Amino acid sequence: MFSLPVLSQIFVNGLNVSAIYILMALGFTLIFGIMRIVNFAHGEFAMLGGFVMYYLLQFTPLPPLIALPLSALVVGALSLVVEKLILRSFYQKEHQGMVAMLGLSMVMMYLSIIIFGVSQRSIPPTYSDVFVIGPLRMPADRLVVLAVAGLTLAAFFLFMRYTKTGLAMRVVAQDLPIAEAQGINAKAHYRAAFFAATALAALAGGLIGQLYSLSPFMGAAPLVKAFTVVILGGLGSIAGAAVGGLILGMAESILTTYFGAATAQLSSFAVIMLVLLLRPQGLLGRSERVA
Repeated sequence: MFSLPVLSQIFVNGLNVSAIYILMALGFTLIFGIMRIVNFAHGEFAMLGGFVMYYLLQFTPLPPLIALPLSALVVGALSLVVEKLILRSFYQKEHQGMVAMLGLSMVMMYLSIIIFGVSQRSIPPTYSDVFVIGPLRMPADRLVVLAVAGLTLAAFFLFMRYTKTGLAMRVVAQDLPIAEAQGINAKAHYRAAFFAATALAALAGGLIGQLYSLSPFMGAAPLVKAFTVVILGGLGSIAGAAVGGLILGMAESILTTYFGAATAQLSSFAVIMLVLLLRPQGLLGRSERVA
């Protein structure tokens, strides 16, 4: 049961799940850290990203590695309409914003049922090859997930650490009055943060569609995982989202293999309850910071 092939496969599966969790959690924690809004529609933006990619592949000659980032940009652009019409009235209003985003989540789900129907769809794998290295069997499409997630995480980290816009976002998150006193346009950076967060969710949705399936009801699961990850790592902490996603993904892979999916889900929520009791600010203790 603890053979090297099994353990290596657990590791591969855990990395893939962790990669998707991290992409979802990054956007979720970015919106909360900067705008102080719990985005309950985050899962629906992931769902929308998956469907946009599905239709791009169906009706255009674009290759998957072009359609994936393009679908993220399309959803990010659509999110700016949501930001202007709905979200702009709820900046820094946690409770009102949370209720508004919960309502938006329901609207997006039912509109998707009307537009896309209720049947499940799957995005064809980017590649069908399987690489075998000793006891390790690595499907090529899962390597693509790891590569996309890794490059995105690295780019996001560099953006937040070393670009003018990223640094301004961090200042806005840490002290809004000081940021405005320094001449930083907080609302412009709110829009940039919301665009980036929804694009990350859409990117994760495209990857979910390749590994699993798409449906208008799929948003709840990635939302719950994103929320779990940011609570585990520290609400508002980008580094915490990365660490929390890796821990949760690997733990679920191990528990699912040996004890079943139900045990894995139960154990993950039990760990979250324990973290909230013993360390409410999360493992990295940066609940009030974005990075």
